[in-house]
Amino acid sequence: MRTPGDGSRGRAAGGSGTNAPPPLVPGSRSLRSMLPDSYRAGDFADRFVAGFDDTLAPLIETLDSLEAYFGPRTAPADFLAWILGWTGTDLPSVVGTTGGRAALLLGRRLHGLRGTRAGLELLAREVLDATVEITESGGTFRGWRPQECPVAGGAARPWAEVRLVLSPAAAARCAGRTRDIEALVRDWLPAHVTGRVSVSLQAPAASATPASPGDVV
Repeated sequence: MRTPGDGSRGRAAGGSGTNAPPPLVPGSRSLRSMLPDSYRAGDFADRFVAGFDDTLAPLIETLDSLEAYFGPRTAPADFLAWILGWTGTDLPSVVGTTGGRAALLLGRRLHGLRGTRAGLELLAREVLDATVEITESGGTFRGWRPQECPVAGGAARPWAEVRLVLSPAAAARCAGRTRDIEALVRDWLPAHVTGRVSVSLQAPAASATPASPGDVV
């Protein structure tokens, strides 16, 4: 941003000389570079238009990289949630930018499998960095409305049990906010299925105990 002292650049106090015009703004289409030669004979036009360059440079640079704002891999983090809203992919903030970018890359494939076992597995693996275990009751029901569907086997056993096992990295990111993940997974269940969703932490792999010399035959 131009400082008040910059306005003093121009003719020297004695009026016999001039300071060099300010340099062109890098990385932008400077208005000064588009001036006709007749206006570049002196330094007045350069110094006058330089103020517009300082103001317009951030806008021009943003427009030059506008395509990157809509790319799943290059979209800014604060713009990512907005793009996900366009696609109808409502993800809680606990998912993070990596999961959001993965959801955008999957696009129609992820939404096309929504409400299916394959869709839940894809959501868990690619977006949530987790594995999913699904246990179905095997029961059937015939009715006119989903609300009439009874709980399979009584209140103690739902139609499906979905257990999400988070990786250690995902568990650290979702610490204290597993309810948001449970609500997301429950939203991806079939509309007519009453399921019980639980989230757990993946146990770290146990390190192998080195064998003692006496164990070697």
